[in-house]
Amino acid sequence: MHPDGKASFPDEAVPGGNRWRRRLARCAVLAAAVMLLLPGWPCDWALLAVPSLSPFVAVPAAIAVRGVTCATLLALPVLCLAILWPRCFCRWLCPTGLLVELAGRCRGRGAGRGARLPNVGAWLVALTLGGACLGYPLLVWLDPLAIFAAAANTAGGQVARGAWLAGAGLPLVLLVGLLWPGLWCARICPLGATQDLIALPVRAVARGRQDKAKPSANWPMPRRTVLGMGLGGLAAAGLRRVAGAARPGRLRPPGAAAEDALSGLCVRCGNCARVCPSRIIHPDSGRQGAESFLAPAIRYDDAYCLETCVRCTRVCPSGALRPLAAEEKPSAAIGLPRVDMSLCLLGEDRECAICRTHCPYGAIRIVFSEADYLCVPRVDPRRCNGCGACQVMCPTRPAKAIVVYPP
Repeated sequence: MHPDGKASFPDEAVPGGNRWRRRLARCAVLAAAVMLLLPGWPCDWALLAVPSLSPFVAVPAAIAVRGVTCATLLALPVLCLAILWPRCFCRWLCPTGLLVELAGRCRGRGAGRGARLPNVGAWLVALTLGGACLGYPLLVWLDPLAIFAAAANTAGGQVARGAWLAGAGLPLVLLVGLLWPGLWCARICPLGATQDLIALPVRAVARGRQDKAKPSANWPMPRRTVLGMGLGGLAAAGLRRVAGAARPGRLRPPGAAAEDALSGLCVRCGNCARVCPSRIIHPDSGRQGAESFLAPAIRYDDAYCLETCVRCTRVCPSGALRPLAAEEKPSAAIGLPRVDMSLCLLGEDRECAICRTHCPYGAIRIVFSEADYLCVPRVDPRRCNGCGACQVMCPTRPAKAIVVYPP
């Protein structure tokens, strides 16, 4: 789609030879993206490759976390292309854009409804950048590559219950492309609008806008972008306060950002749930707050967080989960167990030390309580990271005598 939205289908404005080369390139990129997201790869970097290519994720995430990761660096080629060749990624490489275009072709050529609507994408980018300055990028989950990855993760492997909600983003985008051809790519897609924003200074120089006689022309950034960033900062401040004031009710994966920033940083791509060998990462239901809807949460139903596993932290494209080394895992607290002696077998003066035996960190001791005049489990918070092994192995049913709670 042309950035000004004049053409519904990009191929219509391209000479015949380039048209076929572009079609082949886009189909090849789509096939490569699907292959990277298919299950069975021996390493996890393949899942990281697709959503990390987006500058709309990389730039706000780097601003929000005040740092750059390997995932952020993957977006540099697209950033350079956006400067040298405006919307090159949209025209030649975007897998979501190709699917949306094909959906629009089912409706018919020349609908062109996108050109008559305001540029929503520019506002989405401005709001997200403004929020990122306060550590809470508002709308990174609208990134088309993250939406594509979420759908592929849902369809390509065994995922946690409820993950289909995250995977529903791509069908919704395709429905927009079907009903209003050209609307998504021309007026809504924040990745396309990010490329336009990156290319603005270059376009200003090329068009001779840096005229000393007109000081206002030296500023290539549109006023709506500045206004949107201000509004995004105000919205981020409000959402962070709401998220921070909410009662913590969800366990998050190791290395997770603070609760008042996680819901803004997470792109809901589903990579962390996809690679978890224990299948304990589930999409947040949003009961503790709508802002955390579909963010990763942990449930210790049948398995616990393996002490040697840090895979989920290495496939996050946005910094919602910071990368951890294996030796950092013990200090990455997920939660802290609490013992209910009214349920514990020791409270009935029965023999049991299962929680102590199965604790991989040696954080649980059985001690004699003179106050209660019986043996009780004691958890050392300096050694425990809340992996959930004690909760999973606890023999009491249906309620567990030892349960991990958020820190």
